[in-house]
Amino acid sequence: MKTPAKEREPSTLIYYLILSKSVARKYLKNFDWNLNAAVNEYFASEKPKKVKIDTTKLEKLFDTYRDSEEDAILADGIEKYCNDLEIDPMDVVMIVFSYNIHAQKMCEFKREDFLRFWSEKGCETIEQMKEAFPAMRRQLENQSDFEGIYKFSFDFGREEGQKSLSLDMALALWELLLPNKFIWLEHWCTFVRENHKKSISRDSWNLLLDFIETIDKDLSNYDPMGAWPVIIDEFTEYLKLNKIVK
Repeated sequence: MKTPAKEREPSTLIYYLILSKSVARKYLKNFDWNLNAAVNEYFASEKPKKVKIDTTKLEKLFDTYRDSEEDAILADGIEKYCNDLEIDPMDVVMIVFSYNIHAQKMCEFKREDFLRFWSEKGCETIEQMKEAFPAMRRQLENQSDFEGIYKFSFDFGREEGQKSLSLDMALALWELLLPNKFIWLEHWCTFVRENHKKSISRDSWNLLLDFIETIDKDLSNYDPMGAWPVIIDEFTEYLKLNKIVK
């Protein structure tokens, strides 16, 4: 079941304004949980000031990882950046980071995106950036944030010029994004690998998340006559035929 709006909005407000939960709840309660009104009041009353950073220092940090030919951090630079952050390049939090800086391609952080994001966060050193990653990891636990990250990942992993996501990339992303969220993840990956054997459409990608969020463990509320893609209809049959769900 989806989390009610009143339970989601404090986390959303914290994410955008970096407030404590108690302060966020105070503003939301004052405006009957109207997020826009609460945000407007916060800016009107608190007048938060942006943290000033040394942009030259941030530019120099970017150049430490910049590719020799392109004005971007590419695969080798990202690996070095992750090593300095003490984060595995394959850690799912790097997808969250890519989502936050609006990266358009996998293994490519453009200068303007990198500088804009870290300037907004008030970070100019690796140590400061390290401190920002736990909050990004918590975005995976917030339903509205996770939905955005999940949908972003389709375009992020898609090859240029292709409408669908390659099967191998889809499987790799599911295995990063869906542990602890999809009880049949292992069965799903096996089913797709052995039976689907083709690229994944945007519709199938997005509706899988709806399936995960709304369908009961015993499939009792699954309607095969509903607007589910064929791949999900076939998966539910696979679960029943293999007695994974009775």
